[in-house]
Amino acid sequence: MTGRSRTMLIAAALAVATWSGALAQTEPTTPTPSLDPASAPKVDLTDAQRHTIYQSVSSVEKNHAAPIGFRPAVGATVPIGIDLAPMPDTLATLMPHAENFSVALIEKQVVLVDPKTRTVAAVITEAGP
Repeated sequence: MTGRSRTMLIAAALAVATWSGALAQTEPTTPTPSLDPASAPKVDLTDAQRHTIYQSVSSVEKNHAAPIGFRPAVGATVPIGIDLAPMPDTLATLMPHAENFSVALIEKQVVLVDPKTRTVAAVITEAGP
């Protein structure tokens, strides 16, 4: 292979690599609706409380797949297709400041939600905060 042919081959390979990388970066994404952590309802939980909530809720609630475009995050609005359950009585007794929240299990994450606005107040994972 001549020097010119090798240069042309390398230039073509670089052009393809650059084009495919640009293509991958321009794929459309759907953002999580209403993601505003500053306006999210507030709930202060210790690590122990978060662990207790996760263990209790994850053992009884159905695990929902996150709908396309939704990511469980503080301030996000939970889509209508995800069922919310009331805070279990035992947890409400142990943590009265959290009793007015609803809960859901989404992608193996417990989500505390304001039931009136469906706004996420906390996301609790098995590993902790």
